[in-house]
Amino acid sequence: MTVGIAGPQNGSVTRIGSCADRVSALWQTFDSGRTRPLRWRLAQLDGLTAFLRDNERDILDALFTDLGKPEFEGFASDVGAVILEIKTLRKNLPRQLRPRRVRTPLTSRPARSYLYPEPLGVVLVTPAWNYPVGLAVLPAAGALAAGNAVALKTSEVAPTTASLMMALLPNYLDRQAFDVFLGGPEVAEELLQERYGHIHYTGNSRVGRSVMRAASATLTPVTLELGGKNPVYVHRDADIATAARRIMWGRMFNAGQTCLSPDYVLAHRSIKRQLLAEMKKWIAEAYGSDPQVSPDLARIVNDRHFDRVIALLDGAGEIVAGGKFERATRYVAPTIVDEPDLEHPLMTEEIFGPIIAVLGVDDPAEAVAFVAARAQPLSAYVFTGDDDVVAMFTERTSSGSLVINHVFMHAFNANLPFGGVGESGMGTYTGKHSFDCFTHWKPLMRIGLKPDPPILYPPYSRWKSVVTHLMFR
Repeated sequence: MTVGIAGPQNGSVTRIGSCADRVSALWQTFDSGRTRPLRWRLAQLDGLTAFLRDNERDILDALFTDLGKPEFEGFASDVGAVILEIKTLRKNLPRQLRPRRVRTPLTSRPARSYLYPEPLGVVLVTPAWNYPVGLAVLPAAGALAAGNAVALKTSEVAPTTASLMMALLPNYLDRQAFDVFLGGPEVAEELLQERYGHIHYTGNSRVGRSVMRAASATLTPVTLELGGKNPVYVHRDADIATAARRIMWGRMFNAGQTCLSPDYVLAHRSIKRQLLAEMKKWIAEAYGSDPQVSPDLARIVNDRHFDRVIALLDGAGEIVAGGKFERATRYVAPTIVDEPDLEHPLMTEEIFGPIIAVLGVDDPAEAVAFVAARAQPLSAYVFTGDDDVVAMFTERTSSGSLVINHVFMHAFNANLPFGGVGESGMGTYTGKHSFDCFTHWKPLMRIGLKPDPPILYPPYSRWKSVVTHLMFR
């Protein structure tokens, strides 16, 4: 069988036709059975890996153009980590394709029961702009591994990266089963009018609601990876220097334009002053006396988002570090705001910039109550060695994930599902969980022709009723 991977020597791809026609073509490919063989699925995963390796330099350059992203951060998030995720998918795929035998109850014997993995059809992937390669390739890899065709709508907010993926990515995949769409909200709206087996969206909750409304028209299942106000609690027993370093790294990575970034810190009052000092110290250690000239601090993605981020500083609270900005280069200094007004947008909206707020609390119970009273975040972080404090946050707060003594490292563990809860999203994926995300596990039962007990069939005599009641006790 020809797997249908075209090499990069074939040049860029130009697709002609309406969104409806192109999605219909993907359905035709899927319905033909082309995407189901293991060899085809492995070939697509190998193609994605080759795309990342062959074009690493161009990808990093595009990320710098769109986001001013340092090469280290661009490689770690959009290339290296993605390759490792695909490797995990590929390793597990032959085993995951096998039907899963499950127990058959006495009432159904003799029989054998299975869960049979079935692809969903055409999957629409709509990634966010902050990690425009990684958040496109990761769900696409999961969908292809599960035997689906993929329609990828790139983010217009990262235009250089979007154009690169349009030009190069289809060259490494089966073009009959994979299509890339460029354009803004109007293209997204047009795509959402079509039928899919699954929709995977990464972005903000406002658009996420629109995606869900559109999906409801065709009862299409969705995965929504959104965001929220990610809290950090630093207990009095924490290693303050380490906590400050890890919190600030997580906040400043990609200039804070990360859905998992810590938004605010709840610090035990006994160590709050020391924590603030260490956070300020880290800024100088990481970016020097003038962060604006540091090659290691990314920029805000565009003017609209720059204006939104800067507005969050107006009247928010005492700025104890940073606060400087330059619109021409979309530079925002690493900024710490002490004791902000809780009703200010800095504390009610997702920041998505290099700004972090710090508030003092008297004890972990106050921190737990503070977090529990607000919308469920995508992730929560706790710095402590006290198991009772860990248990308190585990049991009394709800978040997409919880990490102790670090920030967003769980996103690099392919054995853990990634996703939100409540306002921060629904559904999970990444690593070996991506296969399940894009698969219908169809119940399958095989029953012999004999015996064929008469108890099942009318007329329903009294003895049949008695026996049935005994069987189901």
